[in-house]
Amino acid sequence: MKKCASLAIAVVLLPGILPAQHRYGSPPRGPERAGNISRVIADCEARTNEFKRSLRMALDRSSLNNTRREDELNRDASRLEQAMNRVRESWNREHDPPRTRRSVGDAIAVGQSINRTMVRRRLNPDVQRQWDIVRGELNRLAEVFELPKIRW
Repeated sequence: MKKCASLAIAVVLLPGILPAQHRYGSPPRGPERAGNISRVIADCEARTNEFKRSLRMALDRSSLNNTRREDELNRDASRLEQAMNRVRESWNREHDPPRTRRSVGDAIAVGQSINRTMVRRRLNPDVQRQWDIVRGELNRLAEVFELPKIRW
């Protein structure tokens, strides 16, 4: 009798529990997911733009000023900014994660190139901090587009 009562309670409560589990335990779908992706892209793009400006100023005041390496880093930062622009444009045009995923992969590849330099050459602490934030945003971008975890 006790088992039957427990089973009856479970059957009554289960329909209310399952939707809550889906809502909180899995990624959002539909318009909620699209809004989340749009926010992640906007955040990543804004942080990338800030990083590019700070990097340029820091390089001008560093031992790398007027060197080939400074030019390469500035080009990489511009490539990352352009890649993020393509991510935004693709997402805004299609709102289709599989189609935008390739642009996200390109942005991550450029980020990994910048990261190799940021690890080898310690620039001013503010630029390093901003780069850490950009890496975090790129990780979020990979996550929302269901790409493998980035190996920094």
